[in-house]
Amino acid sequence: MPETPQEWFARVSAAIERDGYRESDLQQWSSWPWTGSLTPKPLEPPVDVEPDRRGAGGQDCFVCDAARSLDPGYIMWHDELFLLGLPHEPRGLPFALFLMPRRHAELADLTPQEAARQGELLSVVDAAAQQVLGIPRIQVALWGDGAEHLHWWLYARPTGMLQLRGTFLSHWDDLLPPVPADQFRADQVLVAHEVARRAGGEGVPE
Repeated sequence: MPETPQEWFARVSAAIERDGYRESDLQQWSSWPWTGSLTPKPLEPPVDVEPDRRGAGGQDCFVCDAARSLDPGYIMWHDELFLLGLPHEPRGLPFALFLMPRRHAELADLTPQEAARQGELLSVVDAAAQQVLGIPRIQVALWGDGAEHLHWWLYARPTGMLQLRGTFLSHWDDLLPPVPADQFRADQVLVAHEVARRAGGEGVPE
């Protein structure tokens, strides 16, 4: 039988009390963004009921509203099934977009058609971004703990910036000085138009 969350917490807490946290070599990784030591926080027990995420059930969902309005300030590209959205917060990396279904859905809710198109678009966005920007590949992340509407984070580092490779790219994105907003938007528009050329759909007007 799989462990319940409570059983997992009890076992792990007992091991931490007895042996401490596991040793980690993260500070030896070239991509680790910080110097000095960091102390893990105490582990908190699981809650009985997880809180609702933003836009739960499609109510007051920012992405659903954007999908209906096709707001060109946010939607860089769209077709009948998916959208590419522009992060509102300043970004330190040269490429960052969201890939999202137009209808309110989580990953497990996608139809076979949507799932197939999603896979195609992940591949197309990677190729398109490499074609028009100075990046070697994209990274793809799915957390989904803040908002319910499925949104894939698509990131990329500049080619040759080996220190930014791998696991900590999203942290570097938060730490680095932001790309000027006009330049960042213009670069994402180039990607969107290349996506439209390769996979159909419509990119935002320049």
